[in-house]
Amino acid sequence: MGAVRQFAEAGRFVPGEALVITELAAEVGLSPTPVREALACLAGEGLIERRRGRGYFYPELTTADVIDLFELQLAFLHAALTLHPRGLGSLRKAVSGVDPLEGAQALFDAVVAQSANAALLSAHRRVARRLGPVLRAERTGEDTSGDTVRRMIDALIQGRLPDLLQELAAYHDQRCARVAALLTQAVR
Repeated sequence: MGAVRQFAEAGRFVPGEALVITELAAEVGLSPTPVREALACLAGEGLIERRRGRGYFYPELTTADVIDLFELQLAFLHAALTLHPRGLGSLRKAVSGVDPLEGAQALFDAVVAQSANAALLSAHRRVARRLGPVLRAERTGEDTSGDTVRRMIDALIQGRLPDLLQELAAYHDQRCARVAALLTQAVR
């Protein structure tokens, strides 16, 4: 499972690509049975798609799918912002180590991780994995100066949560407007 997950996260699979069990098994040095079982588990997580009678595929994402996943990611951020168990200090500390040049996803990961809510963190990771190709495409086209992320970090550190929420909403609207272009890049 780990090898297939790493392949997916590294962008090795193209959306819609058929995954050939025997080829994957040979590549990771295992027999086809454990690879088939791993693909079945990953299909249960939504990272891989199982098509009855046809095999396993790396899932394609539609514009609507991506927007839904972006909406879910935004909801996770809102939830995480209400779940800072040790006060605003833990949230400030979590985001102060984020390099704005790493992009918005690095900030989102830090905000969710500091919530100390295992279910939220697990769900956030699943969404990020599902969005993998889109997030890679987004990262290459993101504000290379890091200004947007820097503004979000500053708002958090200064305790200006309404400003942060406004920045998040604007970022969300911009990324949703770019979904078609991101999907085109993700397929390349």
